[in-house]
Amino acid sequence: MSPIRRRTVLKSLWGASALLPLGIASAQAPAPAASKPFSGPIPKEFTDPKTGRRVVRISEEAGSGVLYFYRHAYTPEGDVMVIKSPSGIMGVRLKDWKTTLLAPGRENDLLFMLRTTREAVYSVTDPGPGEAADRPKTIYAVHVDTRKVRKLARIAAGGVTASNADDTLLLGQVAYGAKPLQPKDAASIAKFGNTEYAALGPDGKPLNFAKAKGVRMLERWSARVPAELFTIDLKSGERKVLYQTEEWIGHAQFSPTDPTLIRFCMEGPWHRVDRIKLIHAHGSGLRSVHTRTMNFEIWGHEFFSHDGKWLWYDLQTPRGQVFWVAGLELATGRRIWKRLEANEWGVHFNIAPDNKTFASDGGDADMVAHAADGKWIQLLQAEDIVDADLPSYDDSLITVEKFKSTRLVDLSAHDYRLEPNLRFTPDGKWLVFASNMHGAQHVYAVDASPP
Repeated sequence: MSPIRRRTVLKSLWGASALLPLGIASAQAPAPAASKPFSGPIPKEFTDPKTGRRVVRISEEAGSGVLYFYRHAYTPEGDVMVIKSPSGIMGVRLKDWKTTLLAPGRENDLLFMLRTTREAVYSVTDPGPGEAADRPKTIYAVHVDTRKVRKLARIAAGGVTASNADDTLLLGQVAYGAKPLQPKDAASIAKFGNTEYAALGPDGKPLNFAKAKGVRMLERWSARVPAELFTIDLKSGERKVLYQTEEWIGHAQFSPTDPTLIRFCMEGPWHRVDRIKLIHAHGSGLRSVHTRTMNFEIWGHEFFSHDGKWLWYDLQTPRGQVFWVAGLELATGRRIWKRLEANEWGVHFNIAPDNKTFASDGGDADMVAHAADGKWIQLLQAEDIVDADLPSYDDSLITVEKFKSTRLVDLSAHDYRLEPNLRFTPDGKWLVFASNMHGAQHVYAVDASPP
């Protein structure tokens, strides 16, 4: 879209939404309706009364959280996971859920685990005025056993989001002069991991959280500021720019198995962007993953399979109506779309180490699926569609399957302004997620064994 067209879109947005000035508390949308507030001590372990599944509270400290759903969180041996807490970065021994403080200090921003060593990567932003994204950062690694810290790199602005499969490169992105989606709100960040989004609808009433966030994302997307996708060589320290644009770069991640393959996204309103891109670490091979075939078709929240052979993503044809988890086999171009119902849709999906079993972390009625009963952690297992004639299938066409879901955790009391960001443990036996279902934010694990 041209800059003129973007400005026109943004101008009409302001008129239609009657945006309140940023930071005015009265513009906050009311919290979604929730079940009766939990009272009493938060259980360390319990059986979900609606599903019969065992649930364990991993975190000891209220306000703890997990990494974003696709960021690597485990040691190469699969015995330790890292999580966030108000006290600092925590290591979790998976065999008994014992937690250990690895890097004390709220200022330590946990980023991911390295793939070849037992080290967690984190950044510390220099103090000063302005947004954290615009200030210099130092990138460190802390060993989960010895707690020894070493410096990896330093960047002038932006952020680092991944290392490659052999831990020779860091990957990051930066936007120069981008305004935040919403001003900082310390209480909201502490409770939900993000700020509130404030905007009014055409009727002058506050929009709900999901719609107000959409308004702010359109505003940010329309701004157009210079942005870069870059790598840092951990041996030489060289910073290499792979891609420059005035689009909004996000979700940059290396393949878990191919040291040169990178996927990233074009952030913004999903129905307006060509969301998912692939590129190689030497800067060549830029291509799109999916092609829109209908108005209001959206796709995103992309993630690799553990073996690096597939790229999976949330696909809706069109938005809010027909739901898929879509997959692209990277070596062959083969595609599989797995159908699910609105009540099975999730803010994020993830895949088990078997590269077959999926999971959904659900969503509330205000979100894109408008699910009447969608607030669940669910296991998703693909089945052939009715009347499938597999011998006749042509791999150059899309293969369609249907998910069968198993509900694991009732999240009816969960406020989805906090994203659960679920992930399987390396043995595939548990699903780890964040929740405020008991009021305070904690990290939990649920038995994810197939029914």
